[in-house]
Amino acid sequence: MIEEYGRVIAVKGENVWIETTSKTGCGKCSAEAGCGQGFLAKFNSGKRNHIRIKSELALTLDDQVLIGIPEDALVKSSLLIYGAPLLSFILFVVIADNLLHLSEPGAIAFGLFGLVLGFFLAHICSRWAKGAVNYQPVILKKLSGNPVCMSPAPSA
Repeated sequence: MIEEYGRVIAVKGENVWIETTSKTGCGKCSAEAGCGQGFLAKFNSGKRNHIRIKSELALTLDDQVLIGIPEDALVKSSLLIYGAPLLSFILFVVIADNLLHLSEPGAIAFGLFGLVLGFFLAHICSRWAKGAVNYQPVILKKLSGNPVCMSPAPSA
């Protein structure tokens, strides 16, 4: 289970809005300066994310919670989003070259059509998975006190 701490910012019936804050890279290894994750984290650090989760727990505003998503759901989603377009592109180029005997520009164009088709298929599948229960984050537990080191909500 991949876990993240969050803070309740709204409760509407059985739906709870949780705010999480993007963190910088781990900073625990000597390769922090050359790490791609550390580089990208400089741009996302401190960004607030809002997630709607269905919960049966009795939660109130500013409650600290631990949320999680199954690791296999993340892996499957990543394979779908990145793998489907890539495999579709390769498949269409192979078909264009070996079965249709298209020229190189024709094979590239046919491959790009396959790439777009792969993105479309990934989009359709991700819309289906959006409603699937095992792909949704869940609230694992309500935390007592203030154990989460999150900055307070900006005051208006």
